[in-house]
Amino acid sequence: MIDIEFKIGGRRVKPNQIADTLERAMFEQVENEIRRKLKDVRDPDTGARPKITVKGQSLDNLSFEVSGSESLVEEVKKLFG
Repeated sequence: MIDIEFKIGGRRVKPNQIADTLERAMFEQVENEIRRKLKDVRDPDTGARPKITVKGQSLDNLSFEVSGSESLVEEVKKLFG
């Protein structure tokens, strides 16, 4: 399974713990889209999956950090353009 972590305002957040219904749905959609795009991505040498950290101060300002081997990170970058 792909490890996806959300950090908003420096704190770890799980989409299902967000009280605002619209915000929660948007975070869940972001998570589902990441999982859909990366479901078959694995490191060619080790078979490891990428770790994705989504950071920002709010939904309007998110950045993505990818952890893994150099070849794995490059593969993820290709998929997200």
